Amino acid sequence: MDIGESLVGSYFKYVLGCKIVVYNCHIDKEGEIDVIALSPDGRTVYLCEVATHLRGLLYGNNNAATLARVTQKIKRAAAFAAAQFPDRKAVFMLWAPCVSRYLSRSLAEIQQNMNSSTISVQLVLNRDYTARISSLRDVARENIKTTDEPAFRLLQVLEHLR
Repeated sequence: MDIGESLVGSYFKYVLGCKIVVYNCHIDKEGEIDVIALSPDGRTVYLCEVATHLRGLLYGNNNAATLARVTQKIKRAAAFAAAQFPDRKAVFMLWAPCVSRYLSRSLAEIQQNMNSSTISVQLVLNRDYTARISSLRDVARENIKTTDEPAFRLLQVLEHLR
């Protein structure tokens, strides 16, 4: 698990109250899902791609390769959710803190085209990413219990420095 995945998993645990969060779940020979979380009521499964690329989201050599890879990740996540969680609402989420305007617009088009009865697609990009991590920082500021989440523990330490 990398630090970005730990941030996202911590968000699900400490902000949304998810009790089950799994990291780096291998779904087939070609890939994995970075974070999987089950909603507190058990009705929704979140399947997250976490791309903590600080110089901007990029898979491969160009934007077209990035968009193709994200599309494939959504399709694989949808198939995985249908097979493993057939009675739950599936939500694919792309979490990325730095995404260009061009890619943001193109990803929004993919989001619209890929939303279906089998999977919902949500983009947590740029300011939305920042807002969600800010809400996690707010929880870290109020919570001093030791945790097994490295990113959340770091936020706790940083929020309690004197």
